[in-house]
Amino acid sequence: MPVSFSIHSYRGGTGKSTTTANLAVMLTLYNKNVATIDLDLTSPGLHVIYQVSQTQMKATLNDYIYGKTPLEDVVVDLTNQLGLPRGKLYFLGASMKPEDIAKLMRDGYSERFFKEVAKHLAEAYDVDFVFFDTHPGLNEDTLLAVLSSDISFMLMRMDKQDITGTYVTAQVLSKFNKTSYVILNMVPPSMADVPELQVEVSRLLGVPVVGVVPFYPEILQHRSRGVFILKHPKHPYTMRIKAIADFIIKNLG
Repeated sequence: MPVSFSIHSYRGGTGKSTTTANLAVMLTLYNKNVATIDLDLTSPGLHVIYQVSQTQMKATLNDYIYGKTPLEDVVVDLTNQLGLPRGKLYFLGASMKPEDIAKLMRDGYSERFFKEVAKHLAEAYDVDFVFFDTHPGLNEDTLLAVLSSDISFMLMRMDKQDITGTYVTAQVLSKFNKTSYVILNMVPPSMADVPELQVEVSRLLGVPVVGVVPFYPEILQHRSRGVFILKHPKHPYTMRIKAIADFIIKNLG
């Protein structure tokens, strides 16, 4: 079975989808097969970063959940499109139709969904890692996604609300004995390289901080137009993402 990750944040605007997209691509450069699944069903955005058109998507996760299509029709292989030299990258997208979003929010999905998807991706596509890009907050469906994954990565900004919300989320996950880590994102540059930052935040939250990513205006200016690390392989942001990927390979792969 592949290792499954939920990428989560207490609030929106933490760069969750950007981190998911770039981290997944970075892991393919380690010759890993990675699947990214957009579970931010109210505002899906991974397809924008990956530049996947609606015509490329034969079907959506919504169709699969309601038994309208096999999973193979949902999977989009982005390996050649992104020009990846090693590994493979797959994308599974959610519907952008308001009626589909409303129906799934109303009906929800089961824990079995996450296990079935991960198992099928391993068998049919030899996937090593599965990333669920979740909706921010602690609603029932998001919590189900986090608890159904092997490991949770919580993205957090150095903001009082983010810190408080991430602490509460970490406490909830600890009650279920879930393995979780924190990535500090959009950190003010003056704070990013303070040696004590990771240790202090880890102690405060009771969860290890495995990455510190400063705020880079270039990421904002990029405006989700493709995968940043592929266009800027030597940028400091790329090196920060690589450090997180190194941690995954060495400790969680």
